[in-house]
Amino acid sequence: MTFPNTEIENQRVLAAESVGMKLDPRNNADLVIVILLSCIYGINLCATLFALFNRKYPPLRSKGPLLMTAMYISSVFWFIGDLQVDGHVTLVGSVLTDCRGFGFWNLPGRGWRFFLPIGIYFMCLLIIGIVVSALKPSKSVQYVPGLDLCNMDKPLKVTMFVILWVTDAFTCFVTWKVRNIRSSFNEVREVFFSLFIMITALTINTGIQFAHPQYPLNRTYRIISTIFDTAAVNAIWWGIMAKPLFSCLFRRQKYLQEWTAKLYEDDLQKEYEMPRYQNRYVEDDSYPLETSKQAPNSSLHGADNQSSGSRLSFRYD
Repeated sequence: MTFPNTEIENQRVLAAESVGMKLDPRNNADLVIVILLSCIYGINLCATLFALFNRKYPPLRSKGPLLMTAMYISSVFWFIGDLQVDGHVTLVGSVLTDCRGFGFWNLPGRGWRFFLPIGIYFMCLLIIGIVVSALKPSKSVQYVPGLDLCNMDKPLKVTMFVILWVTDAFTCFVTWKVRNIRSSFNEVREVFFSLFIMITALTINTGIQFAHPQYPLNRTYRIISTIFDTAAVNAIWWGIMAKPLFSCLFRRQKYLQEWTAKLYEDDLQKEYEMPRYQNRYVEDDSYPLETSKQAPNSSLHGADNQSSGSRLSFRYD
């Protein structure tokens, strides 16, 4: 099947005109969006696999590689749902005509919301999802054959956006409360930056969804919606993972030493089974770290911390 399918798109245009609506058929602009975003998620896959392969590297380990992997998988399902709901791809003749299976279940699970108390959040989503699945399609999310689109009932749409805004507000509140957390694991700046992007995206998408409820019919609106959604879902992942990933790749040992020194500065070495020293560490220009006193042998996640004279170097498996 070619993209776009001229015959299907002509039928969609005629179906929209028959009910007094104007429809912008899918064209190469939609294809570019699909290819571009697929490439972005391909890059994300490579980054996720790299993080998993290097999960014993302490700065990456502290970010929770398994949780970040789960978030990536969640974002892929969201991406499929977004292409479906925003109307970029042909639905007829595929499983994507199951609008409740993709369109609803992926809407509230976007990006950083995965970091809320997982059990509570997803239990609520499970309950809502079961209720929605039990409703008639006309009262939840249904496939419209003539337009080849998914359509969400307005009360359900209002409910879902209320959930999104409440979780945004809750995340902002929690982030503000923990802004003074010890700096070794302080991701407040990254989270605030990501929140800015995500709240901007949510504001724009809320406006589009309610000011133009039939936005998938309009090429400009559906492209804007998808682009901002992609920015939102990727903001928190890269905000948290970018620095340790690139440091692991390009300045692996030096960044480990800097990160380890910060652990000592914040008195968090016990969390990583590292020895406690009475004297503070200072860094020289060439690394490794210096101390005024020889340190005993210890381990960092099963690896040796070796000292020679006044120098301490860190190695891991």
